[in-house]
Amino acid sequence: MELYIHFPFCRSKCRYCDFNSYAGVDAGTVFSYFSALKKEIRMASEQFGRAKVTSAYLGGGTPNLLDKEKIASVCEELRRDFDLTNLKEFTIECNPESMDEEKLETYRRCGIDRISIGVQSLDDRNLKSVGRIHDSKRAMESLRLARKFFDNVSCDVMIGLPYDDPELVRSELLTLAPQVEHMSVYQLTLEEGTPLAARVKEGRTLLPDDDEVAELMDEAIGILRGEGFERYEISNFAREGRRSVHNFGYWTREEYLGFGAGAASLVKTSDGISPLEKELRFSSPKDIHAYIGGVNCVDSFDAIPRMDFEVLGQKEIDYEEIMLGLRTADGVDKRKLQGRIPPVYMRFFKDMGDRLALNDEGMEKMNGVLTAIL
Repeated sequence: MELYIHFPFCRSKCRYCDFNSYAGVDAGTVFSYFSALKKEIRMASEQFGRAKVTSAYLGGGTPNLLDKEKIASVCEELRRDFDLTNLKEFTIECNPESMDEEKLETYRRCGIDRISIGVQSLDDRNLKSVGRIHDSKRAMESLRLARKFFDNVSCDVMIGLPYDDPELVRSELLTLAPQVEHMSVYQLTLEEGTPLAARVKEGRTLLPDDDEVAELMDEAIGILRGEGFERYEISNFAREGRRSVHNFGYWTREEYLGFGAGAASLVKTSDGISPLEKELRFSSPKDIHAYIGGVNCVDSFDAIPRMDFEVLGQKEIDYEEIMLGLRTADGVDKRKLQGRIPPVYMRFFKDMGDRLALNDEGMEKMNGVLTAIL
């Protein structure tokens, strides 16, 4: 089982962000949130019998914006309520502007062994245009500081920002590569209702077009492979042995519990009779106050008010195994794809014996490929 803990607090909201995060939350609400969060974790432990955990992930929002004692208290709660003896990876997300040595030392002492830093760009014009509040100098300082405490450092980079061109992307990745073991390289997506989407619509911000973004992504893939990184998922690159255990668990559909406002869970169940299992997927309310109230008014994990509740049967499970598996370098069992792939689409695949995976061209055209086979 994997655990995800959500901290929906930020110093300011980036212009592209539609994640469940909030800026300017008062101290009283933060205190109440942590109380509810730890109660939810305790109730989950009671329901799932101190389950064995393979990975844990503290995400947000900006977890490192919070006092180090608050993060330590959640880590302590996890260790008290779940079996972490076989934990393979324990990650915390951090933003450069909120990092310091005392916090990092505390995280290490709490058993966190991996840090993921939201760099996004090393070009100050790009950072300013999308509302990031750190600059490139601070980003590099945060990476060097992280390496004093962690030997497994990841960073996020965005492709398709206003001032991106192949030379800039090449320079950024060559600068970042020696500092990290893992890199997530995402194409900027304009989400409806965000300030950046409005600015682009009004012509106040110009972005590279789709062909230019594809060229930038090709440049990024080539650079990172040349620097010793494997593209093990459509947007994720890792040095040997440094794949993200937690994220890969999502793509291979491992069971997970999400704690906090808006956090999702996937729970696998069986009636003990049928050879087929069913799965339950659900999430908590996104609104912080609704989440706090929902947790505080019940005495068991399964009584917490939930959103987006789904019961997945074998057909839905098979569909997701194909859709998510084809995002990864490991691909999908050939038997699941038998009879599904039109001959004209076979050029997008590579044969790996008993499995099929998408090649680079296939990953670039993933939406069309999935539409054709699902």
